[in-house]
Amino acid sequence: MNTPELLLHHQRLDQRARALTADIARLEARLARDPEAERLEAQLATTRAAREELAKRLRERERDVEDHRAHMKSREKQLMSGRINNPSELIALSQEVDHMKSAVAREEDAELTLMEEAEALDAELRRLEAALAEVLAGTAAAAPELRQRLEQERSELAAVEAERAETWEAIPADFRAAYSRIRLADPVAEVVNNQCQGCRVTVTSSGMQQLRRHLLVTCEHCGRILVMA
Repeated sequence: MNTPELLLHHQRLDQRARALTADIARLEARLARDPEAERLEAQLATTRAAREELAKRLRERERDVEDHRAHMKSREKQLMSGRINNPSELIALSQEVDHMKSAVAREEDAELTLMEEAEALDAELRRLEAALAEVLAGTAAAAPELRQRLEQERSELAAVEAERAETWEAIPADFRAAYSRIRLADPVAEVVNNQCQGCRVTVTSSGMQQLRRHLLVTCEHCGRILVMA
């Protein structure tokens, strides 16, 4: 390869190294954590906390209902005991018992609503746990292949980096300096049909003559180092 071709080869090695580095990072992230599993785990934690809070409210509601029911029965027993002879007291006590029955009925309805909410949360917990187990099983099944790919790409990256370094050493200093000065991701562009493939601007005839002699030529428009395709 002539010097411009060496530069282009170095650039292609650099591109491959960047792609491998990015892919290795993605594989490492997939092996380290699973976004879907993390999402389900977060949902599970939230749902479990909601279930625990609901269980606490339900226990408190059950205690209140039992206390009010016991108090109501005590007043009913007093009403039916026959020991109260005053009609006004009987009417007042009867009304009190009726009110207590209505209040207990409302509390029992509220308790039933909480129980239904608890059942719904229990069902959601079972669904999330099953979904998480499925995702974790899939992750575990995929892990050996991911690890194999990771090792292959790490090995390829090491080979690419070694060849890139070797190619760089074979490039004359003036070409290396020009390459390093260009602040573009890909400082080298091929010329096809007399056009720079980096910016699609036509290369001058004098530039084409220099390219045929494998000299250092840069695009007058984008500044990339040019190489004949």
